[in-house]
Amino acid sequence: MKLDNVVAVIIGLLSSLSASALFLLILSRYKPKIELCKYIAKTQGPDGKNFYQIKFVNKTRRSLRDVKTQLHLITPAIVPGGTTQWAEKKISMGAEEIMTIPKYDPKDNEVAGYATRLRTGEDLEQIWGDDTRSFLRFTIFAIDSRSGFGQDFVQEYRIKRDAIREGDFEFGSSLDIK
Repeated sequence: MKLDNVVAVIIGLLSSLSASALFLLILSRYKPKIELCKYIAKTQGPDGKNFYQIKFVNKTRRSLRDVKTQLHLITPAIVPGGTTQWAEKKISMGAEEIMTIPKYDPKDNEVAGYATRLRTGEDLEQIWGDDTRSFLRFTIFAIDSRSGFGQDFVQEYRIKRDAIREGDFEFGSSLDIK
């Protein structure tokens, strides 16, 4: 093989690698970006019953579609042979499938549709029980409306006293509980 051929092959290989890297960099800008709250808000309703909320914010400049959410109580279970598997108990959060979530708009001071709160009337503290053995896992899957790329987002709540906070979420993109 001549030196010119070797140089041509190396240039072709480097060109292909740099084009692939550029393509992946561009694609990474067209996937969903969701910010999940690290806390669960515990609020008392007008009837005196507690309900629990989880909030997340679409930080993408485009709307999201086909959003699916799940909340599970995860508990280890020892199966024959001594191995540990995770037993999952689904907890209903109301709207577990959302058609669309509007794009992020920091100027929206009226509706803030990009910020979503899901709530359950189930007593999470009682369901959770022993937080030394089990934990809550909240999962979201969303698809970017322009690119069609989907992504999973997961938030685990490990310690009950740190995860559940009394109060309600602030308006808009804030994930703080007041």
